[in-house]
Amino acid sequence: MRLWNENKRFAVVPAGRRSGKTELAKRKLVISLSEKKNWADPKYFAAAPTREQAKRIFWKDLKELMPRVWTKRVYETDLCIKTVFGSELWVVGVDKPERVEGVPWDGGVLDEFANMRETAWTEHIRPALSDRKGWCWFIGVPEGLNHYKEVADYAASGSDQDWGLYTWPSSEILPHEEVEAARRVLDAKTFRQEYEASFEGSSGRAYYAYYPGRHQDTDLSVNENLKLAVCCDFNVDLCVWEVAQTDGRSVRVLDEIALRNTNTAEMGRALLAKYGGHKAGLVVYGDAAGMSRSTAGMSDYAILDGMGLRTQRVKRSNPAVRDRVNAVNAMLESSNGEVRLFLHPRCAHLKKDFETVEWRSGGMEIDKSDPERTHASDALGYFIEHEFPLRLNRPDPMKRFYK
Repeated sequence: MRLWNENKRFAVVPAGRRSGKTELAKRKLVISLSEKKNWADPKYFAAAPTREQAKRIFWKDLKELMPRVWTKRVYETDLCIKTVFGSELWVVGVDKPERVEGVPWDGGVLDEFANMRETAWTEHIRPALSDRKGWCWFIGVPEGLNHYKEVADYAASGSDQDWGLYTWPSSEILPHEEVEAARRVLDAKTFRQEYEASFEGSSGRAYYAYYPGRHQDTDLSVNENLKLAVCCDFNVDLCVWEVAQTDGRSVRVLDEIALRNTNTAEMGRALLAKYGGHKAGLVVYGDAAGMSRSTAGMSDYAILDGMGLRTQRVKRSNPAVRDRVNAVNAMLESSNGEVRLFLHPRCAHLKKDFETVEWRSGGMEIDKSDPERTHASDALGYFIEHEFPLRLNRPDPMKRFYK
């Protein structure tokens, strides 16, 4: 009811399987065709990841829902309905973005949005809605922690009044016995995703202890009495540094500096422009490889030293990846349930890393196939492993334990 009545310009609708979201969307499209506009040719789209999917989901039903007296002409080949009002309704696939580019749209529906390419919305569809201030519904079932979750999180934040989040489980629509039948044959994670519209992370997540509601805190701010830890992972595109503070027990990640096509000197300047005046001082942590790697004829740490960032706590060699990740997970949640790591939502790359970074097969190395990922979490991991390493109290094998 909120989805239908609030009339948000951008509605994000992750709902359970067979819960009526697509049926509502079809009716929204048809009703919109009769709305009066200041131009003679209002245009609307019903989209899915591919043209064949879009045709299967929408085409037959839209033709049957359309009142005959509204229909002027139906183009079966182009999947287009023209109305007596001058409006048009197109069924399209976004596997070829040119199908939506170059056309000013008044509104549309993106079904199975989680299975669309991440850039389909930002680079192709959103610009096409600008001329006429068009609306859009993002509907579907969650598929892990991908771009659909990002859009849902943005809508849920309340920071943009044009956006709204609407979600409901299949049990509000389907018969109880049908839902229970599905529960009996599906594992718990799949059931939550498919029938309760829950965004579920991969079972191979490296940072499995992270949950946004528990670890994000919008009230975090700089404590002028504590040093700022500058957590570095040296890269060119993308380069991400995290800015954190610790009281010796917990860690608060306050900010993130991210630049593209950059170098260590530029990152240092960006850091100092923002935090160079911090009275308690700055301490640099990071990748041990930066001791020898060069971005401008000098090692990365030598460059930072020359810029005044002389307090550096860097190990001679990096810890094992497993040890570093385990140290971060222990801060996210210890074995006794204590949470000691918090981050501000502005740390977008770190948040995305925590949600999506996975282990490679075998579980000894992080999957780095996505060039956007791992830089932020690696940077923070060097700091945490340095200050909060996991240590076992092992007996000294050379020490006698008997009289």
